[in-house]
Amino acid sequence: MNRKIIITPEGYLILKKKIARLEEAKKETAQRLSLAGLDSDLSENSDFLILDAKNQDLHKQIEEDKNYLERAKIVQKSKDKSLIGLGSIVIYKILNTGEEKIVEMTDAIEANPPKKISIYSPLGENLLGRKVGDIFNSHGGDKYQFQILEIK
Repeated sequence: MNRKIIITPEGYLILKKKIARLEEAKKETAQRLSLAGLDSDLSENSDFLILDAKNQDLHKQIEEDKNYLERAKIVQKSKDKSLIGLGSIVIYKILNTGEEKIVEMTDAIEANPPKKISIYSPLGENLLGRKVGDIFNSHGGDKYQFQILEIK
């Protein structure tokens, strides 16, 4: 993935805390691993094998998250109410059903669908840069039409 990564200051802090928790868990797992490794035959030591796999998974997740942070650019949430951007709260209508939805545009770290959607999600990418009154179609198998009602 070579696309530019945008992250809010809040998302940055969330990810830093997650990395700290993972590193603490890795340290604890490594300590338990060293104790489990005292058995002479490690090939039959299920505790050792399980802890070793967990340790490797934690190491991989920490490296992925650190790499993500290194590539990320910290961007403040948009205060512009004329165009949808990172941090915008958007009220839109699904014209096919008449249903109105409210979403907040976030980075991938803060995303928590359906209320907080990533700017990298299909809907997020479709909303980004639009203004009140814009009508657009969804992409994919289902064809829905959306209209932007309000940007907060």
